[in-house]
Amino acid sequence: MNIEKLQDLQAIANVLHAVFSVYPESDLVNTFKIQGIVENWPIQKASDTSPNALALLQRFLDQWSDDEEAIIKLKLDYGMLFYGPGTPVAAPWGSAYTSSSQLLNDASTMDLKQFYVSHNINIDMKANEPVDHIGLILAVLSFLLKKLIEEPQNAYYQSIIKQLLEQHLLPWAYRCLELAYSHAETDYFKAFSILTREYFLHLEIVFELQTKQMAIYR
Repeated sequence: MNIEKLQDLQAIANVLHAVFSVYPESDLVNTFKIQGIVENWPIQKASDTSPNALALLQRFLDQWSDDEEAIIKLKLDYGMLFYGPGTPVAAPWGSAYTSSSQLLNDASTMDLKQFYVSHNINIDMKANEPVDHIGLILAVLSFLLKKLIEEPQNAYYQSIIKQLLEQHLLPWAYRCLELAYSHAETDYFKAFSILTREYFLHLEIVFELQTKQMAIYR
């Protein structure tokens, strides 16, 4: 595989991990603005039907005031979408979609845990978070892409990445992102919902994925 392309894919995984894993902070948004994230986004739209996510993100960054009111608004949006109180509207955990009762830590979560154990993948858990959180899976994807960058022809890492995406992330992630986009109140999360969808579509092409078909209950 092309190392430069793999490096781009890993860089995006790192950005998306930062966006979805924790409440947003001014430092992260300022970094995106200073580093010109829109101009330097490494992949083009994967679907012509998507709204222009980079234009949305640029509009948000152009209007970003870096004051308490702005960051509170962004944090409230993140909380409503991905954290709560109550049930988040775009729950970031796989089993919230794959479990008929929408329980956390249900069968699909256990399957992912076993997948990690069988491949000696250790998750650095800073909180009591189910392992099928979209942000955590993006961190694992980044780790595996780094391994593949070091050994681009290693069929083992290619296989693990395919399994992670086909069986444990993509069956439910598109629904999560659809809900995030439709309920987000800021251009920031609208943009990143679309960019993440486009990233996943791009991964489907790059790794020739055959995503597992599963019933979705949200």
